[in-house]
Amino acid sequence: MRSLTPQPPEWIDTAAVQADATREVAATPDEVFAALADHETWPEWFTALSKVERFGELHEGVGSNRRVHIGSKVSIEEEFNIWEPGQAWGFTIIAASIPGLRSMNERVTIEAVGTDRSRVTYLMGIDPQPWLRPLVVLARRRLTKELSAALEGLDAHIARSRHSA
Repeated sequence: MRSLTPQPPEWIDTAAVQADATREVAATPDEVFAALADHETWPEWFTALSKVERFGELHEGVGSNRRVHIGSKVSIEEEFNIWEPGQAWGFTIIAASIPGLRSMNERVTIEAVGTDRSRVTYLMGIDPQPWLRPLVVLARRRLTKELSAALEGLDAHIARSRHSA
């Protein structure tokens, strides 16, 4: 695992490469945020992830950390830099086993669009090494599809959680 350069929340808006997806979800902003904050359940709805675990002293809020596994070979360590219940959630990647990354941030914003409905926007910003930039730009379409699929999975996950409660 290699250290990356952590970035502040606003960095994502000017990142070299961006991918994003938006979806209306049948849930309140608080329900969406609760699902996002339930780290260990992410692989149930974000199928690119195989495992998510918290580490460090803080378990939630700005400054807390989690480790995400993609398959058996890729690990990413994240530090939360946005934690606004019912509104926004985001992190900067502090270490990754992915070669060629310099910085990466992700942010989710949640906006109420009616009773029990929310617009959820997932934005990913990436700063790869110059030699990797053309590949990351080409991969943007795939990343956008993965984010769209994740938001669809989030919607279904929240619906299942409502029915089992």
